[in-house]
Amino acid sequence: MKSPILILVVGLAATAMSCGNKGSVNTSSNTATNTPATTNSPAANTNSGSSTSSTSSSNAPITVTGKWEMVGKEGDWKGTVDMVGMDGFLWSVESDGSLFKTDPATGTFTQVGDKGSFAKLKHLEAMDHLLWTVEGDTLYKSDPATGKWERSGEGGGWGKTVAMAGLNGILYSIEPDGSLWKTDKSGNDTLVDKGDFKGCTDLAAVDGKLWTIENGNLYWTDPTNLKWAQIGKEGEFNNISVMISGSGFLWMLDNSGTMYRVDPNGTSTVVGDRGSYGTTTVLTTLNGKLWTVEGGSLYKTS
Repeated sequence: MKSPILILVVGLAATAMSCGNKGSVNTSSNTATNTPATTNSPAANTNSGSSTSSTSSSNAPITVTGKWEMVGKEGDWKGTVDMVGMDGFLWSVESDGSLFKTDPATGTFTQVGDKGSFAKLKHLEAMDHLLWTVEGDTLYKSDPATGKWERSGEGGGWGKTVAMAGLNGILYSIEPDGSLWKTDKSGNDTLVDKGDFKGCTDLAAVDGKLWTIENGNLYWTDPTNLKWAQIGKEGEFNNISVMISGSGFLWMLDNSGTMYRVDPNGTSTVVGDRGSYGTTTVLTTLNGKLWTVEGGSLYKTS
């Protein structure tokens, strides 16, 4: 267990996915106390799911007003297993491994590449105009604009990866033994930390830091020096089922279907009505909006 300097912030009514213990030296940080502020609207149905994007349009500022609408035809997204926002489009992978590009203005989608090209998909990340995927035990990078793809590094070694996130042109990943790795765009892997993230199931990048949920606690870590701090109270995030990042915030969905927006200081806001995201299966951000697949349909919330 960490014995850190706590940043006591929000009394987030949510709790979170478990991750392992850190044994490193802590950093100091400011303390603030807040209570969640509820906005006046949900995103239509419900949610769960997904991927973190670190590319321009996915990080446009999001102002949650509670206004939502279905995009495209009802049920068109029932086969979607993962989705990220990048360069003004939504990029999604279906259960058969096919990649699609969707125009967020109309919901019109187009298949990219051959059908089933991503059949062994385990993780999907958008970084620096490329799609990074773990398929089987190998990391790949694909340029969706040209359809070109290549294996990153020598191949293999990624089969047990539990989470990954892009930050400042570097892909960070966590292994089941708690090791934190960084991979550059040429496929060179470097061990950053051995074992301090054991048990981690979710990883996101915001404000130049890596964010993890570990044993129901939220932490940030500076990957350049491994300084870290705990955010919020002990066990406050035990009930979180999904955590992604986008537009400078963490977006968390709890087991009751309640969505939270958490800023880098730990201040949280309930998005919409509590429980209103209960059927969500995929979640991402793009063009200043929150995008969800709920009940097999695509919704945007602004």
